[in-house]
Amino acid sequence: MLSVVFAIFAPLWIPMDYLLLESEDIGVIAFYRFSLFAAMITLLFINNVRKRNLQHSLFCLTLLIAFPAIFYTASLFQLVHSNTSLIGYSFIPFLLVAILSVFPLTILESVVLGACLILTLLYNDFFAGTLFSLEGFKDLWLISTLLIIALWANQAQLHMLLRLYRQATRDPLTGLLNRRVMMERLSELTEHWESNSTRPPVSVLMLDLDRFKRINDTHGHLTGDKVLQSFSQIMKEELRNSDILTRYGGEEFAAILPGTTIDNAMKAAERIRARCEQAWVTSKDNEPVRFTTSIGAGELKVGEDVSEVLQRVDNSLYEAKKTGRNKVIQAC
Repeated sequence: MLSVVFAIFAPLWIPMDYLLLESEDIGVIAFYRFSLFAAMITLLFINNVRKRNLQHSLFCLTLLIAFPAIFYTASLFQLVHSNTSLIGYSFIPFLLVAILSVFPLTILESVVLGACLILTLLYNDFFAGTLFSLEGFKDLWLISTLLIIALWANQAQLHMLLRLYRQATRDPLTGLLNRRVMMERLSELTEHWESNSTRPPVSVLMLDLDRFKRINDTHGHLTGDKVLQSFSQIMKEELRNSDILTRYGGEEFAAILPGTTIDNAMKAAERIRARCEQAWVTSKDNEPVRFTTSIGAGELKVGEDVSEVLQRVDNSLYEAKKTGRNKVIQAC
């Protein structure tokens, strides 16, 4: 959207240039303005045709700041020795710093982009001979103040977005990913897996707390919450940071293990089962409450979609529950 604004207003200022600039500068500045217009239209095209990710967005933002900064520098080089007013030009670095506050950037990203704009301003002040003047000091003070405000706005936006993202993707009780995110991640993994000639192993675990309803009915939901939290902590400790851990629903959990064979997945599942067998939480009456888990495990097969692998693993989990609970069964 900002690229559209720059693209529109860059040529719209040309009539003012005819009124304010000397005749020998008008053609050159008009060329610069149409070049900025073309650059912004190109940026709009780049932003819309490519698949967006964090790196792509940061690249487009850098260009959004760089194109007007280059226009500003080129225009000042052309106009610095003329006697015309620089209305419509001298404010550009301050505008670009203010634009930074619109985006939820990290401190490092904001400081790097802001420092580049400050250096651009200082370089042009030096070229114009105003760097060590009162005017140059005023410009430096103003742009530094705007950058500090932009940094504060960046961090406020970033923290708000991260908080909203966590609320949208995490289970509030256990801190694990929710089912929707797991399904998206598993779909991405299967698509990448099918297109990868080497096809590294991907295993899936489905875990269910045994007789969890009885725990809630006997000891209350607060104790049940403690069990869920304790179980999720065991999963975090026994599995890797790269594994995708999910509260699938109620007392049912799931884990996606990229790069893990079924044999290693079975070993990890057995570690979790054994830990649960020894674990306990304290009830509201200070009584120890023990819990166990049943686990189904399976490895992604060629040509298998998300629903099929989950169904296979869920069937093995059901088999574990049906044949006595507190066990790990491998999916067929």
